[in-house]
Amino acid sequence: MTETAASAPPASRSARTVERPVTDAERKAALAGLFDRSAPTYERVGVNHFADLGQRLVALADVLPGDRLLDIGCGTGAVLVPAARATGTTGSAIGVDLSAGMVARSRAALREADLRHAHAVVADAETIDWSPQEGVAPPANGSLDVVFAGISLFFLPHPRQAVARYRELLGPRGRLALSWWGRPDPRWDPVFAASAPYGRGGSSHALPEDSPFRSVEALHTMLEEAGYATAETVEQSCVTRFRGPHQWWDWVWSTAGRMFWEGVPAESRERAEAAVNAELDRLRAPDGSLTTTSTVRFTVARAQRAPDTGAMR
Repeated sequence: MTETAASAPPASRSARTVERPVTDAERKAALAGLFDRSAPTYERVGVNHFADLGQRLVALADVLPGDRLLDIGCGTGAVLVPAARATGTTGSAIGVDLSAGMVARSRAALREADLRHAHAVVADAETIDWSPQEGVAPPANGSLDVVFAGISLFFLPHPRQAVARYRELLGPRGRLALSWWGRPDPRWDPVFAASAPYGRGGSSHALPEDSPFRSVEALHTMLEEAGYATAETVEQSCVTRFRGPHQWWDWVWSTAGRMFWEGVPAESRERAEAAVNAELDRLRAPDGSLTTTSTVRFTVARAQRAPDTGAMR
């Protein structure tokens, strides 16, 4: 999350104005609103991205039939659906998300896949506490086998408190499985540098200086302090392809990346887009397509130390 609420009107920000601190409730409301606006087109612009990452995370978590699962920041079900398939009808899976629009998408995906043992609820992913929705109550402490956080944990205002809460929910053989971004494709640095002078709303992916997501070592330290016995991280490439700049723009506006562009003043939008398009043209392949290759990190932390499981492949 950024230092100011994503929903704050740009006109309120000036060098002469001293803004009051943004509350956690405001940050979370802004985050929910951001993903509500993205929900109608999220993963619907013809780009295979989050679904692939979700399947990889589920595979690395070694879900067993009968496992009891929780997916925080479930979005459109990129993790929740394959996780629910893996645990089967003898298990259970609950997805939580602050965005009602995203929860509606997850529920639709579960219905389409006929995964009746899985559910999605609108809830705070930090506290995991809600009034029962559609007969689904919050999990009890010590009741879960896996907590998933697919490309989501860094959005939370208090990730350290969140992972401590997940540790309480896990049983003795429980594990926390999360994915998060490593180094973006350096070839794309000029694209983001071109847009930077025009934005006022910040980026939903901007990390505070003390963020545990700045390095593997920092993340592992956070998990150890939260009571996890072991943590292991692997890095893999994430290759995303676009037919051309038009599809890339559609994709940006379908994701949390829209937050930056919503903060670009209307009078600057044309110049900002032109600056970015000039850099995109330099990246195009002979067929006009664009490709970005970023690093994604997958971490599995275990509640208790286990003998050589070979879980991370």
